[in-house]
Order: sequence, then C-alpha cells, then structure tokens
Amino acid sequence: MGNREKYIQFCEEENIPLFSQAWWLDAVCGELNWNVVLQEKGGKVVASMPYYLKENNIVMPPLTQTMGVYFKYPKNQKYYKKLSFEKESIKKLLEQLPKVGFFSQSFYHSFSNWLPFYWEGYEQRTRYTYVVENVDMETFEKNLETDIRRRRRKAEEFGVKVYESEDIEMFYKVNKMTFERKNMKMPYSFEFVKNLHECCKKERACKIFLAEDKDGNIIAGNFLVYDDSTVYYLMGGIDPAKRDLGGMDVILYESVKFALEEGKAFDFEGSMIESIEKYFRSFGAVQKPYFSISKTYSKTLRLKIAIKDVVKAIVR
Repeated sequence: MGNREKYIQFCEEENIPLFSQAWWLDAVCGELNWNVVLQEKGGKVVASMPYYLKENNIVMPPLTQTMGVYFKYPKNQKYYKKLSFEKESIKKLLEQLPKVGFFSQSFYHSFSNWLPFYWEGYEQRTRYTYVVENVDMETFEKNLETDIRRRRRKAEEFGVKVYESEDIEMFYKVNKMTFERKNMKMPYSFEFVKNLHECCKKERACKIFLAEDKDGNIIAGNFLVYDDSTVYYLMGGIDPAKRDLGGMDVILYESVKFALEEGKAFDFEGSMIESIEKYFRSFGAVQKPYFSISKTYSKTLRLKIAIKDVVKAIVR
C-alpha cells in the first residue's frame, strides 16, 4: 500500500482528530491535493503528518484550523522515552516531505513539543483558541459572563428561536452577510460549503443551528463539525441589521450545550482579534495555546519576506 492507503487505514484504527481525517482532507483539499508522511516501526504506523500541497507550498487547507503530527505512543512509555520518540518521529517525517518553497501548519493544542522542529530550522508563532470542556451544564451556566446572560434574556423577550437545520443555502446566505458587512470577499464558494456539508453528513459529523426572529426571518446561523471528542465552531454569520436581537448569543449557547450533553469539548476555534477573543471568553471558555509552525525553503521567497519586513519597519 502507498502512504495514503496506509493512512486511511490508520485513521480507521486510531482516534485521529477531525481536521486530519482522510475524508476531511478529501473534502477540503480535493483528493489529489493532499498527501501524508508516515513513520513506521515493525510494519506499523507510529506517527503521521498529512499535508496540503498548493502551488508548491505546504499550507493549511480551507476551513481547517489545525493539523500537524499524530503520535501512536508505545504503551507504558516513560516521559524521557516519550520525548525521544517524538524527536525521532518528527525528524523522520520531515525528511520525507516533498521539496517546497514554504511550509506552514497549525498544530492541535494538545501538541506541546515543537523543539524537534526548532532543531530542524523551523519557526513558530503561538496562537490561541478557547475551549469549554470538563464541565456540566450547571457549571457552564455559572461561568457565563453577565453580558451573555443579559443578551440571552433579551433574545427570549424578542421572540428569537433557535433550531437545527440542514438548509445549507440559508446558512451560506447569513454567513455571507458577515463578510459583506466587513467589505470582505467570501473566502469560499457556496459549492465548496455545500460539498463539505454533504461529506460531513455522510460521516455524521456536522450540525447547523439557525436563529429566527418573531417574524420568521433568519438572523444568525452557525455550522458545527465534530469528532468523538470535540465540537468545533467552523463558520458563523449574522444579519448586521439585527445584531441587537442576540441571535448569535443563543446559537452559541445551544451549540456549547449540545457539545456538553454529548460528552464532548467545545472549541470556538479561537481568534487573535481582540473583540472576538473577549466574546469567546465570555462563554466561560478556557484559553488554549497552539503552535503555528513554518519554514521558508526558497531563497527567493526568503529575500521577498526580508524586503517586506524592512518596508514595514520603515513605514512604522
């Protein structure tokens, strides 16, 4: 078997996180645009790192927050041996990567040892996501900030209702409103989102929540995806003319409630934007750092980046 076939089988055997699952990569990359490097011992896969190849660069696929290395650790491994195992595996994986101009991947927040990448000349930036986990509904309610409670009550008074839906066209419409409000171009097409929705439905790995006002108008919506352990807030949108009705507040409340009742964590997928960070945190979510690891191989690209940095410094 080739690496892809071995990896598909590995995904069936192991609890691989959602965004590194073979079926997810087929959906967001296209079946011919991703591959995987493997570390094997005794004919068994012990470490994997899938990657998305775009224009001779390894980058993150669309709508994919994190990927990175997955380790299948030997049983009863001591901490010293664990770090040695990670170092050896990462080195072997990196040796197998194709020659590209640039590498950039964001790793799951459970990945904590990026030193082997540093020793191979890679760099990293720390980013943050926010997660609600290991709490019951009563504790979740207590951890909500006052503003969230107030806006939920306000939404109820205005007759806002939240319900599950499979209307991907309506979701995309309200999702698009958020980008239009910011004068931004949609980063993905309706066809792309529709195909992703179909793929997720086949895997029973998605849920759409919509909020409507008392007149039946859709005012907000979100698109959740999930695996065995975590529900991820993948996309969302709100009618800017009706932001004050609290539609997104009640949708996210129901989303976290769904995750907790299923025994899963809820990952807001984070943001480095200050106002969004504050909003996610107001749901009682805990900050989780994760690594964005990169390396520029191309001398020409390194020169362009250096010139760009100098220009930025001069402008400042």
